Amino acid sequence: MSDPSRESTRTPPIKQPTPQIFLDAEDKTAEALSKFTELEACTYASKQLGSSQMQEFMTCDCEEEWDGELQLNLACGEDSHCINRVTSVECMNRHCLCGNDCQNQRFQKREYAAVSVFQTELKGYGLRADLEIGEGQFIYEYTGEVIDEATFRQRMVEYDQKSFKHFYFMMLKSDSFIDATVRGSLARFVNHSCNPNAYVDKWVVGDKLRMGIFAKRKIARGEEITFDYNVDRYGAQSQPCYCGEPNCIKFMGGKTQTDAALLLPEGIADALGVSSKEEKQWLKENKHLRQQQSDDAVINEMFIKQLEITPLTESDVSKVMGALMKSQDALIIESLIQRIYLTDDKSLNVLIIKFHGYKTLSNILEKTSDEKLIQTILEILSKWPKVTRNKISSSQIEEVIKEIERKYDNETIKSLASDLLHEWSKLKMAYRIPKAKPNETPSYSRVSRSPEREEETPQSPSLDPTPSEEPLPDGWEVAYDPNTKNNYYYHRALQISRWDRPVSSVPRGPKPPTGPRPPTGPGGYKRGGSSTPTKFSEADLAEREERRMQMLKNEQYRALQEKERQLQELIEQSRELERKKQEEQQQSQQKPEKKQKTVKSSHKHDDVSVEAKWKHVLAKHVPNLIKKYEKEIGRDNLKGCARDLVNSLASKEVKIDPKSSPPKELDHHKLKKIKEFSKTFMEKFLVKYRQKHDKKRSRDSDESGSDSKRTKVATNGA
Repeated sequence: MSDPSRESTRTPPIKQPTPQIFLDAEDKTAEALSKFTELEACTYASKQLGSSQMQEFMTCDCEEEWDGELQLNLACGEDSHCINRVTSVECMNRHCLCGNDCQNQRFQKREYAAVSVFQTELKGYGLRADLEIGEGQFIYEYTGEVIDEATFRQRMVEYDQKSFKHFYFMMLKSDSFIDATVRGSLARFVNHSCNPNAYVDKWVVGDKLRMGIFAKRKIARGEEITFDYNVDRYGAQSQPCYCGEPNCIKFMGGKTQTDAALLLPEGIADALGVSSKEEKQWLKENKHLRQQQSDDAVINEMFIKQLEITPLTESDVSKVMGALMKSQDALIIESLIQRIYLTDDKSLNVLIIKFHGYKTLSNILEKTSDEKLIQTILEILSKWPKVTRNKISSSQIEEVIKEIERKYDNETIKSLASDLLHEWSKLKMAYRIPKAKPNETPSYSRVSRSPEREEETPQSPSLDPTPSEEPLPDGWEVAYDPNTKNNYYYHRALQISRWDRPVSSVPRGPKPPTGPRPPTGPGGYKRGGSSTPTKFSEADLAEREERRMQMLKNEQYRALQEKERQLQELIEQSRELERKKQEEQQQSQQKPEKKQKTVKSSHKHDDVSVEAKWKHVLAKHVPNLIKKYEKEIGRDNLKGCARDLVNSLASKEVKIDPKSSPPKELDHHKLKKIKEFSKTFMEKFLVKYRQKHDKKRSRDSDESGSDSKRTKVATNGA
């Protein structure tokens, strides 16, 4: 067996090239914003589009953490291990225990990074970082019009016919696409790179899936922000790639997706326990298998089918549960479920339950009709630790299992469903300990966030609803549960609860030192909770100060950017007013008669000019459309027909719109109409032409007959 330390010394980490900085490039944000309509949030063509398929809001187990100095709820922050945050779900006000306005609401609060638009050399506009962006930081939401697949395909062709240079489609789900071509956000200007510094991730926000761009690594101030288009972005025609990276694939997009376009998204690949490097290597070695999957495939199906399914590790749990919440592909869901099925470790199964396990599997059971997958999920549920009813009840999975038991005839499925419902019916609810009031004994212990906090094993409950007259040990209190009609006991200071009556006091540890307490400042209190200040280490205080300064810097930058935009708008409005004023002055100085003559002559000139332009455009197409008739009517007649057709069509177009010039290239719809008109014109011409030539032939034949008779008479006479 090889020594890992030796292997690491043999393969030193690849050094990232120094990124190119664009601080000197002119800020084009105001100009870029004039090219489209900015949307703060996506619009939806129908209610069903972009749905997260979640029956109810996902809740986390965090508690409110109010900072008086920052005036912020610091719960669910980056290092909080919030189960919603690590599974790409945003907390919703009034639905989570973490309190309102926690740190896991970046999409809802539009907490975007400081960015601006600049002009690139070959790629059009680009988006750059105006301040340094940390790894994993939320950069911008990709907003636009959410449309279905049929509309997406229609628009893709339509934009191609209109010769749109850039495309702005992103796949949100297999049946939902974001179109930011006409309406969107600044995220539409993020360019492609084969070695990007950002990535796209889909988050559950309420009842919708939303798409955001996140930093893959630290992004320097002035560096262009890029991500890999081949994962989720689509265009009708393939386009050259100008990223200049050593691993550049040269082209991106197109109707026929390349193998690179079928690579698994980063989050899905992590959940399956593979990397894009492994997938690329497999594709290279198995190109012949690419032909075995359909042209409409969005993933490399053969690659997933050959993967070795392995049990989960602790670090895999959040990745797999997050992927299951967002994935729509049946093959990926089946593979991820198999990983959970192979996981027998009790502590990991408890962790899976904590990470919305019951809710996630309940949603999958509701959507699938695959009996094999249903049986696998029921077997997973059967081996999960059964301690309390809390998460089972909140997920409403019991109703789903009852429906499965009623609907399916498969005896194995019926038996598993029945056993599950019977076992769950014996479980009891566990209740959280009430929070201490300001005038009661404060809690000196930190509240545990371990997976077992809600899943404490209930002991034999007391059958007597009235408390015993024997005094409880020091620190213990009793409360009556109306649901189970039993008493339960809790220790407020230590924040523990139990069903059986305590017989001795709980050791409190060493006695706290006596003497005056240190003075407390205005910060570090929980809102509405204990008046005891939270003690922070020097590292915590330094981190909070750094966070405060960063937030202040971001706010100042946004305010400055907004002022610059408003100033730019005022300048543009002022220029427009000045231009109109000059035009009015010039018009008023002209004499009425001369003005009328000029207007008439200009209208006449415009009419002639527009008609001439139409003739020029039509002359490119009409001769080719009627060329097949040349053999029958001759070249001169064909030229005459083409000239008449061009004149007639140009005249019609000018009558419809005498002011608008024709496009440089006619679209497919217009060419089809011209073809039909030309066909009708030539059919009428051929009728007249043939009638004329038939008469001529009959006259010629009559004349040739009379000539032959005269010749015969003359011969006989001789």
